[in-house]
This record gives sequence, structure tokens and C-alpha cells, in this order.
Amino acid sequence: MNPNEVLNRKFRLKRPQNVYFLYWFLLTYILGALLFWFILLNKQNSELSRYRLGMIDVNDVSHQEKENRILRERNSNAAEYIGQGITFILLIGVGGVLVSQAISRQFQQARQQEHFMMAITHELKTPIAITKLNLETLEKRTLNPEQQQKLIRTTIQEANRLNLLCNNMLFANQIEAGVYRVEEETFDLSEFAELRASDFKSRFPSRNIRTDLQPGLKVRGDLLLLQLAVNNLLDNAIKYSAKEDLVLVRLFEAGKEIHLQVVDEGPGIAQKDRERVFDKYYRGSSGKIKGTGLGLYLTRKIIQAHHGVIKMKDNDARGSIFEIILKKEILN
Repeated sequence: MNPNEVLNRKFRLKRPQNVYFLYWFLLTYILGALLFWFILLNKQNSELSRYRLGMIDVNDVSHQEKENRILRERNSNAAEYIGQGITFILLIGVGGVLVSQAISRQFQQARQQEHFMMAITHELKTPIAITKLNLETLEKRTLNPEQQQKLIRTTIQEANRLNLLCNNMLFANQIEAGVYRVEEETFDLSEFAELRASDFKSRFPSRNIRTDLQPGLKVRGDLLLLQLAVNNLLDNAIKYSAKEDLVLVRLFEAGKEIHLQVVDEGPGIAQKDRERVFDKYYRGSSGKIKGTGLGLYLTRKIIQAHHGVIKMKDNDARGSIFEIILKKEILN
């Protein structure tokens, strides 16, 4: 049994069927008790009315009026019991459904966190292991300059991967906790996009990364956060496409909005995954590509913090297009 299977068995959550069974059993018991008390009260109300009717003197000139008053009270009490019973049943039913949904969400979040811990363990161990192996090779073996440069380049790539992962985790926690303040500054988005693309070209020299950037487009925003957002999109485009596929960074102005697109020619995103692709910890249904499920979630949070929009659509040929739209509120 490999270490991942051991971890999965050790940290796997217990199935919630027993909890749901106990919850719905108690809820059913409460509703049954309410029904029992309703029947008991209604029976008691009828018996009390019959007793009071039997106590009326038939020779009393107002006996008819007394009978009518007792019958009205009986009917009024019965209507009150029915009204209160229906109200309690509705409140308990609605509350029961809401609590059940909350429990389901808690189990789902717990499962997502479990999967996240498994993913983060793998994501941290892989670059650390590769970096350690490369450094040990450089230390113990005499390599020619070309081999040395290859190992150094691979080590730097893994270090950058770790850096991106740590930044994602750090900023995700800070943004969710509301402790990170967006620092706004005006900068040239065209130059910024070119630098991001150039950085990934140097990190992945074998990949086909191109740019189509309209020059001179300036925005106001947090340079560090936007860098993290674009890095996540570029990292995903490279991760989910083949080595020979094109990754294109496109920037253009449309009206009073600026559109930044990261286009890839990978397999695209399945229809059933599209609504959840920006959810926290969600990594798609295929599970073939390793990751933490934080990148797109954090990217959306960052763009929302800049009063912008991020969306995903199909590439005309194949693959996906992730598009950031910065609205006029942050423009000069």
C-alpha cells in the first residue's frame, strides 16, 4: 500500500448516513409527538364540551344560547389547535430542511478540506523531492555545463511552483479573513502582461507562449494580487495543455473596459465542471491533473476585490479562454 492510500484511509471521513438517520428519526419523533398531543387535546376539547353541554338545564330559558356558546368555544379551540399544529409543523419542517442542508454543507466542506490536505501534501512533497534530488546530483556528480543548467532550471521551476502555492494559500486565508487590504496603484497593464508572459517563457522555454497585447493600457489596482491572479491563469494553461499547444496572452480595450485573456489549446473544461470551476478546492471531475483547487478560486476573489469580472469560455479551436474584465471604476 502506497503512502497516499495510507493517508486516505487514516483521514477519510466517516460516512454521514448514521448522522442523517439519527437526525431524521428525532425529527420524525418530534412531529409524531406533536400529532399525538394534537389528537389528545382535540379529544379532550370534545369531551369537555360534551360534559358542559350535559350540565345545561333544559328548562333554562337560555339553554340554547349556552349550547351555542359552548359549541363556538369548542370549534374555536379546535381551530386554534389546528392552526398552532400546522404552524409548528411548518416551522419544524423548514428548520429541519435548513439544518439538513447545513449538515450536508459541513460534510461537503470537510470532504473538500480532506481532499485539499491530500492534494497539498502531494503538491509540497513533489517539488521538494525534485529539488532535493537535483541538488544531491549536482553535489555528488560531475556534470557538463548543459546538464548542470538543465538541473538548475528544473530546480528553479520547482521553487517557483512552491512559491506560487504558498502565495495562494497565504492570500486565500488573508482575503477570506478580511485582513488583507488592497493597495491600489496606477500601472501599465500592457507592460505588466508582457512581464508575466516573459517570466513564464523563461521558466518554460520549451512551451509555446505568445502575446497579443494592445499597448498603453493602464489600470489602478494591487500589483501583487493581480500578478498572482495572472500567474494562476498562466500556470493552469500550461498545466492543462500539451507541450506543443499554444498559450496566448491577449490584452485589448473594449469601450470602457479592459479585457485580459489567457487562451490555451488543452482539452477544455467539461460542461458539468463549469459552474464549479471557481469554487474553493474544486479540481474538476477528471482528477487527472494534480492541484489544490485554490488557483481559480483565489483569482476570482482577487478580481472581485478589484470590482472586475472573470469568466471562462470555449476557445474557437479547442481549449479554454479565461478572461479578466477590469471595469471602468479602476481605470484612470
